[in-house]
Amino acid sequence: MISSMDLRATESIGWPRKYFLQLSMIAIVTFFIVTPNRADHYAYLLLVVAFWGVQHDRLPITWKRFLWLGIPLVIFPILMWQYFPPFWNKVVYWQMGTRAHLLNLDALFTAIPGNDGWMFRVIQTPWLTSYFRWIYANGFTLPVLIPVFRSFLAKDYLKMMRYSLSSHVLQFILIFPFYLTIHVNEVWYVLGQPDGMARNLSAADAAVVVVNCFPSMHTSIAFAMLLLAWREKDQLFRWVWTIFCVSIIYSTLYLEIHWVTDVMAGIVLAIVAVKLGDWIIAKAPTKVRSFVGQLFPQKQVPSPSHFDTIASLKRP
Repeated sequence: MISSMDLRATESIGWPRKYFLQLSMIAIVTFFIVTPNRADHYAYLLLVVAFWGVQHDRLPITWKRFLWLGIPLVIFPILMWQYFPPFWNKVVYWQMGTRAHLLNLDALFTAIPGNDGWMFRVIQTPWLTSYFRWIYANGFTLPVLIPVFRSFLAKDYLKMMRYSLSSHVLQFILIFPFYLTIHVNEVWYVLGQPDGMARNLSAADAAVVVVNCFPSMHTSIAFAMLLLAWREKDQLFRWVWTIFCVSIIYSTLYLEIHWVTDVMAGIVLAIVAVKLGDWIIAKAPTKVRSFVGQLFPQKQVPSPSHFDTIASLKRP
């Protein structure tokens, strides 16, 4: 029979092992805080927060069952960001060459009171400007990639699908008709102000970079990821991701990139993309759902984010 003293000794030995990951992350955070160039370390802080409470959302399935689908799903966004930007650049140059836009809304957006977002720039400091520049520069990829990687560690293939679907996959399809027909330039360019991102663009480069503002895809990506993040169980991740995603949306106005109307349209686009992603997953072909369910049977009643049919599967 184990005495209380022996039990306490055992617990004291197991404590460092139990919290090894958390202690390691604290050490990493401390290192980056005391080192110079702190603005470059925001990504590391986001990674720490994202993976800190991943055990709260981890599903009780084996890695052997999960990796068959988990590996392709985690590779997909990486490949997309490797091959899609060159394709998108070709599309933009094609737009500029063919004058495909039917509507030029620069004058209309300029005439709307407050549409330039001046109220979001009442307080400006060097630190805020540096922070929002980093936020905007990374606001198109990190809001999606980190939750996808987090869902991979949580062994949740459906969340990986949902994050990818509700972000770039569906949003590129939904937003493309707007970018083809509506011409809206960035706020600073229209108003003749300095570039908030300090990109030192030539006149030729600026003419390509500043187009396709309506809706704001930075906003739509960030808001869609915010909505999905609030389906996670870990409270720290939910709140930090809320701050991160709201900062992305705010940065578009602070840096005079997007008009208020761009942001409002981006929020609507995000809601549509999330709802459409939910619908696609819920209406997936029965054979596909059955195949996925057989590969990765669940040991618990799935949350609303899972296929409805999985609930009827037997435990492995």
